[in-house]
Amino acid sequence: MTVRTQPTRTDELTLVDLLPVSDSREWHRAACRGDPNHEAWFPYPSQDFEYAREICAGCPIRTACGEFASGTGQSGVWGGHEFDRGRVIRE
Repeated sequence: MTVRTQPTRTDELTLVDLLPVSDSREWHRAACRGDPNHEAWFPYPSQDFEYAREICAGCPIRTACGEFASGTGQSGVWGGHEFDRGRVIRE
């Protein structure tokens, strides 16, 4: 007899876990959705992130996006700012 158990959840949630509980009705409106320039959203510290900031500037969910990144410890460009584990490191 095989007993199946649920995998143990860690305290650290992933983006996939968080999106359903976030304001997911709005994420489809994100200006960056489907952008093929993936590297622009995760720049090296020495790289400019003007491209991502320009996309974010006209985004209807810019504020919510930045709050999401801050509240969930994200890294990369969110809401027009660059985050490192939820802290703004460049504006």
